[in-house]
Amino acid sequence: MGDKAIKEWIDHHLPNKETSDLWDLQAAVLTELSKRDSVQYRVRAEPTVAARMAGLDRALRSGLDSVVDEDTHDSEGC
Repeated sequence: MGDKAIKEWIDHHLPNKETSDLWDLQAAVLTELSKRDSVQYRVRAEPTVAARMAGLDRALRSGLDSVVDEDTHDSEGC
């Protein structure tokens, strides 16, 4: 697949994918690059994202159905 075809696929398909699908795609790409380059790539969240994820994790473990933070906006509905 050429550069133009990849760009067209990305522009057409990525906006319609669920967030979990994008994370799965990201993992697959980094796994393939890791094999090719004989290194291990990692994705790291910035401290604010990591703190938000930890809060959501705690809320889920506490049995809360949802957590709303007025200072946080989702990537789809802003």
